[in-house]
Amino acid sequence: MIKVLIVDDEKIVRKGLVSFMPWQEFGMAVVGEANNGENALQFLETNKVDLLLTDLSMPVMSGIDLMKEVRRIHPNIQIVVLTLHQDFEYVQEALRLGAIDYIAKTQLEKEQFKDVLGRISSLFDSKKSTGYDSQRDEMDQIDELYVIYTLNQQNDDSTVDIKVPKGAIELDVGVWGMTYLPPESFSSSLDYAIICFCHLKELDRKSIVHLTRVYRRNDFFYDYYPAQAIPFIQSHVMSTLGENGDYDLYMLKQKWHSPDWIYEDQAFEAMLHELKTIKLPPIRLTRLFFSLSDEWNRLYEQILPGPIVMDDSFTCFVQFEAWLRSAKDVILQANSKPQYSKEIQNSVAKAVNMAQLMMNQSLSAGEMAQIVNMSSSYFSQCFKQIVGKTYTDYLRDIRLERAKHYLLNTTKTIQWIAEQVGYNDEKYFSRLFREHIGILPSDYRLTSKQV
Repeated sequence: MIKVLIVDDEKIVRKGLVSFMPWQEFGMAVVGEANNGENALQFLETNKVDLLLTDLSMPVMSGIDLMKEVRRIHPNIQIVVLTLHQDFEYVQEALRLGAIDYIAKTQLEKEQFKDVLGRISSLFDSKKSTGYDSQRDEMDQIDELYVIYTLNQQNDDSTVDIKVPKGAIELDVGVWGMTYLPPESFSSSLDYAIICFCHLKELDRKSIVHLTRVYRRNDFFYDYYPAQAIPFIQSHVMSTLGENGDYDLYMLKQKWHSPDWIYEDQAFEAMLHELKTIKLPPIRLTRLFFSLSDEWNRLYEQILPGPIVMDDSFTCFVQFEAWLRSAKDVILQANSKPQYSKEIQNSVAKAVNMAQLMMNQSLSAGEMAQIVNMSSSYFSQCFKQIVGKTYTDYLRDIRLERAKHYLLNTTKTIQWIAEQVGYNDEKYFSRLFREHIGILPSDYRLTSKQV
């Protein structure tokens, strides 16, 4: 059993790692915690530890100072760095001091816990069996390195069986390096990609491995084009994942709630460029658009031939962009009425969007027509032709659907639900619900829970 000590000044981080990491699954056990370097050293005086997980920024004694002391006093203990710092030079210092891996806190998601421990376990075993620190190989003093990445949804766990070219060096799970150009028979495919890293002479092996891992997590998703020739990446121009972590995701989501991306090509391209520029971590990008696709299905369910379905993950931004363009085309074609101008269709789409977002407010057809700059009578005519029902019927139907959602998924009172969907009179709401759904709201909630 590998005995683990966790050192971090934040108690919530320590407790989270102890509770959520599947330690036993990888033959590990947490034997202690410490909130700074000095306390960690005191613990090590009387307890056996095989693996140390330490934060870099701590009071009393920093993680860097702790690593130096552990290397001097307990050279057999392997070290993994916990850090908020993802700057290449900063983490490189920790690697030079002997860390076998690092965990960036901003990237750590529950879904990745198993992947992280699997990688650490593999590196721990490799270090133990090969004497990694004293090993020198053909990667020393190289200027270029061709790196082969398996394409397994950006995971560190690779299940793809690849026969790598002779002479390839395994850098990480699912990652190999070559000091020469791979043969033509081994060009990029659906299973793997090849990237060339340049200007590496000043880096040792650990730093190169770190560089390839950072690139895979940060830039690869946005840079990789399956049909493109082998790209050449200079280490000093890499971006840092999470540098836009304070980006206003609420405002971003509101933009994609608007129908502008569907009907205005220029707006769509600008919004797509914005996504590429801010470089959200792929898992956050996927979660954001999972939520948005649910909203689009709710907004356009009356006209769509079927729900918009999103893949669980994407290998690269190009795949994500193709899905997004496909969703745009599906909504556009479903909502297309040749007899109406693009401007009219866009106005009706905006009305549909606003009806969803403002269903708790009393907005008549005339008031909505004024908001979207149309005459009341023409708006009502166009809305019925494009959406397939009158504005009043559409508003009632989406309100009742939302009410059903609240009844099934909350314990809120009928009065509260009625107000959330635009009806201040609970009795009128209940009567309307029974008229169109067939039973009273209270009975609907009770019956559905018994099924």
